[in-house]
Amino acid sequence: MLRGAARVVNFFTSVAGESTKEVFARYDPRVGNDFHPVAIVPAYQAEKTIGLVVEGLRRHLADVVVVDDGSTDRTSEEAERGGARVVRLRTNSGKGAAIRAGLDLVLPTDATHVAFVDADGQHDPEDLPALLEAARSGEDFVIGSRMQGSDGIPKVRFRTNEIGSRILTRMTGHEVEDGQSGYRVIAAPILRRLSLSAKGYSIETEILLKAAPRVRRFRSVPVRAIYDGEPSHYRPFRDTWTVSWGAVYYKVFEVD
Repeated sequence: MLRGAARVVNFFTSVAGESTKEVFARYDPRVGNDFHPVAIVPAYQAEKTIGLVVEGLRRHLADVVVVDDGSTDRTSEEAERGGARVVRLRTNSGKGAAIRAGLDLVLPTDATHVAFVDADGQHDPEDLPALLEAARSGEDFVIGSRMQGSDGIPKVRFRTNEIGSRILTRMTGHEVEDGQSGYRVIAAPILRRLSLSAKGYSIETEILLKAAPRVRRFRSVPVRAIYDGEPSHYRPFRDTWTVSWGAVYYKVFEVD
């Protein structure tokens, strides 16, 4: 999975020549040198939201990597304006492909954790400190859960997520409260042991299933559900069906 490692030489060096550790110390001097989270934000046609997402994330961690999944708008430019490192994919290849491209760049570095955040503004950056704190306290797999209250979540999304999460709980052997949440913080050593292949939304299910034997539990942390009318690329029925069959495939053929 770590193809292209050579491309990351000096990738996380700031303009002033500071290392990742030095940059992170500027943001939160209370965090020790053994905790270096990096955010990966897959983005497609997200010029309206990506800038604010990046700015919000950078209030809580130093390094934000945006993977532009073949956008034809100003997604890359707005991400750079917000302060992110931007990786551009030539063609639209799907969320899974974008996440894997981001991991190819981040995992060969000294990052200890990866925060996964969506670009459409449905993940509040102000919820990130709670996820990071759980990770810093020793949790290997932290999921931002929107399921502790249905307010703000479209009924169809809430119900399909509820059903899917029950299935994933049975499949993984761990309680899964919000299986469709892409808002996560995962320990880098866990991710380095996973061989990922998904191209679309099933990447999140693939990560859950393949990480399950390697973690004590999935830790859920409550986060806000933000649906403000902006279009989402997720199609509840079609993509839930695809993810469900993908879960069966990964469980039967690829999980150790």
